[in-house]
Amino acid sequence: MKTDRLFSIVHILLNKGRVTAKELADQFEVSTRTIYRDIDSLSTSGIPIYTDKGTGGGISLLENYVLNKTVISETEKNSILLGLEVLEATHYQSSDTAISKLKHLFDGEQNAYVEVDFSDFSHERQPKIFENIKRALQKNQTLKMIYKNNSGEKTERIVDPLKLIFKQQRWYLVAYCHKRRDYRTFRISRILDTEITSESFNRKDYDISDWVLKSHEMKHMKPVVLTLDAKALFRVEEEFPLSGIVHQEDQGILLVTFEAEMDDWLLNYIMTYADYLIDIEPSILKERLKDKAQKILNI
Repeated sequence: MKTDRLFSIVHILLNKGRVTAKELADQFEVSTRTIYRDIDSLSTSGIPIYTDKGTGGGISLLENYVLNKTVISETEKNSILLGLEVLEATHYQSSDTAISKLKHLFDGEQNAYVEVDFSDFSHERQPKIFENIKRALQKNQTLKMIYKNNSGEKTERIVDPLKLIFKQQRWYLVAYCHKRRDYRTFRISRILDTEITSESFNRKDYDISDWVLKSHEMKHMKPVVLTLDAKALFRVEEEFPLSGIVHQEDQGILLVTFEAEMDDWLLNYIMTYADYLIDIEPSILKERLKDKAQKILNI
């Protein structure tokens, strides 16, 4: 998704200094036109990013935006990068003050303070839950939580939190569950309460490499194919990898293939393409979408 790509672009520039639009486009499997739109979005948000044309040119950040590792400790650096990631991923609307603080920090103001709000404004419990998860992650402490599954069943879980993931506009916690004795992915919105225990764990005892996380995640994901009017191309290129898009120009349609969890969020997301939607696979997803649309018509 675009929010993940925006943060990744900033992260790449912080580490490499300068890259070309084509290099970024190839890495994220999008068009160079999409990359330039991303650069405009970052610039509008207050990130000091600019482009140079010609031989030796490319995309880069202002020189004083680079972190000085001799002044900022590794722990502080990780906390700042976590804050950047959350800020970009959640589309935090009141971010002007936070972005200003970050700019001062990167410019060398050592007394700047960054506070990132993890909360979901629709739930009063969310600030405490996110704060506890963040602290447990940073300090490698075991977490006790009350979790409600997709059937509405509530269970108490003892977990070692390993990674926060923002995917399809939702937050997930990847953790080792003591009850199941295996890795589990918990949707943050279904966590009803959290408590940091006095027990700690060694992160090195767990394998959280990409292939492990993806293999677990794939258990809950199913392939989806959307057939859309070609007029949706401008948006599709923003939201999906080019590898998953087939533009059949002679028929004026797009085939968009991706994998997702078959839940209400996916139905609501697909409905945002209502003006361009021609067909959906699998058929069960199509029927659920029809039922949802009929309920709206009956209001």
